[in-house]
Amino acid sequence: MVTISQKFIPNLRASVPANVQTHTLGFASALALLSHFKELMAAEGHIVDSRLMLTNGSYASNQLALGHTSTNQVLRLCAVRVFALLHA
Repeated sequence: MVTISQKFIPNLRASVPANVQTHTLGFASALALLSHFKELMAAEGHIVDSRLMLTNGSYASNQLALGHTSTNQVLRLCAVRVFALLHA
């Protein structure tokens, strides 16, 4: 499993604005954002399937809602950004 280093995470947060649009976010950055979401969810004890996040709208909505209700502010913000990415 590829993980995002702690050095990269602050840069990712700074480089992906809350109103992210798919045409302004490169493919690699979009995957990094999804990977960051997965890691944050894993830290909360939730397993996220990347393939399902990209292919199953219901699954993605459920996972994003779960992330958005977390007490972790970084996870909540990341869930909003992933939602914006998937619904652009």
